[in-house]
Amino acid sequence: MREYALFWIKDEFSSHYFHKTNVLFDFLKEWKYNPDHTLSTTQFQYVTKPIPLDMLVHYVTEKNRKPVEMTYYQNKMSFVIQCKGQNIRLTQMGNREVRITAESLHQAETMIFETLRTFNHSFFIMDEDMRQYGWIAPIKKEAIL
Repeated sequence: MREYALFWIKDEFSSHYFHKTNVLFDFLKEWKYNPDHTLSTTQFQYVTKPIPLDMLVHYVTEKNRKPVEMTYYQNKMSFVIQCKGQNIRLTQMGNREVRITAESLHQAETMIFETLRTFNHSFFIMDEDMRQYGWIAPIKKEAIL
């Protein structure tokens, strides 16, 4: 099983740190391993946006017409999305992080990441075990008139 951490980065930071993904990864990793550190937590709250998991799951299921099962596991809201005999789990880890559990990167890509790209481009995804991380989608260029 692969686990991915999903964060919604505020637009001003996503545009500034778009090409500095290693800096953002190190910052988020530092916050995850030192959640009691006041400065890291304050910075984390300033840089990220709350993720409304129920709204996100509703968007994904409406776009893809996939059945969803909601559960509570260890006092955390969790959704299981099913498609063609495969399951992917989204678990709320506080209000600013969602944990995505899938069999593989390909499964996560086809079942959730594709749809999240159309929802918002400012999601940052981390796989700490493999030290893989990046933006869900590129920033769209603005036309200068």
